[in-house]
Amino acid sequence: MLNATRTSALRWFALLFSFLPLGFLTDSAAARTVTVDCEESTISAVLKTLDPQTSNTVQVIGTCKDSVGIFDFADLTIAGLKIEGKSAAIESNGGAPFWIVGSHVQLKNLVIDGEGGFYTVTCREFSVCRFIGNTIQNASGDGVQIDSADATFYGDVIQNNASCGLNLTSARVRVSQVTVKGTTAGTYGPGTGVEIDSGSTLVVEQLTVQNNQGRGISLVGNSNLTNRPWTGPFTVSNNNAGGIWVAEESSADIGGATVISNGGTDGGAGVVIDGNSEASFWSGGTFTGNQPMDLYCGVLNGIAAAPQRATVGVTNCPNTYK
Repeated sequence: MLNATRTSALRWFALLFSFLPLGFLTDSAAARTVTVDCEESTISAVLKTLDPQTSNTVQVIGTCKDSVGIFDFADLTIAGLKIEGKSAAIESNGGAPFWIVGSHVQLKNLVIDGEGGFYTVTCREFSVCRFIGNTIQNASGDGVQIDSADATFYGDVIQNNASCGLNLTSARVRVSQVTVKGTTAGTYGPGTGVEIDSGSTLVVEQLTVQNNQGRGISLVGNSNLTNRPWTGPFTVSNNNAGGIWVAEESSADIGGATVISNGGTDGGAGVVIDGNSEASFWSGGTFTGNQPMDLYCGVLNGIAAAPQRATVGVTNCPNTYK
């Protein structure tokens, strides 16, 4: 009788455990939260101690000099902790502060300084990258490169990089409450604020692009930009080589945008549409005070849709439709 009772109990426990997800037994135990004090260690050193196939959070204190390679992490968060009012920072030690490949990564509340390195942050090869509240700056090349990957930005500032501030190649990106500014000409680029290339898509939910040496925003290679004006202002201003360029069979829904005071010694206009491309203005917007004009349609089939719904200053676009 005792053996029968014991056998019955064992069967009951086996049945119970068969209905529990494996994560109940493994995930919660393996997930880790660790803190890196940059005076004592580095992020790179800590990542070597983690299981990349589980959920991991790395909290950062102080200023780390590091080039962090993140490869094949399933769920990694690297978050800065503010101590006595000073944000955590990652400074280049000669390479990109962050090189992300084939991973799901969140970077949060960090000052990421690429001085001395070509890129500040690279997210590539089918990664999913989420940026929240970071300042990304001072690369000699692109500030952020998103290549064959998906990314979201919320509350980030991308500033004072060379060549390009935010560069999209075969990528899908959404920006919310983001500022891109102060990009200068570099070895591989003219100082464009946001470059959208090779079939990339950018969704704008409140974006400021200003004071860049080249173009504010450039769409080429069958790429697309969509502004969601109900989410907040989309402002492109004081960019030396023009505000928004739409070219090479690309399209842009920029209704509701404010594009002012762009163009300078490097030419451009407020909005340039050329090369079998289209820009639409269904939600209105303001396009004034740009040099040498506010809306320019090139001879290679540049089409403006519904510009009469917006406030447009000087334009040469005869080929519009309503």
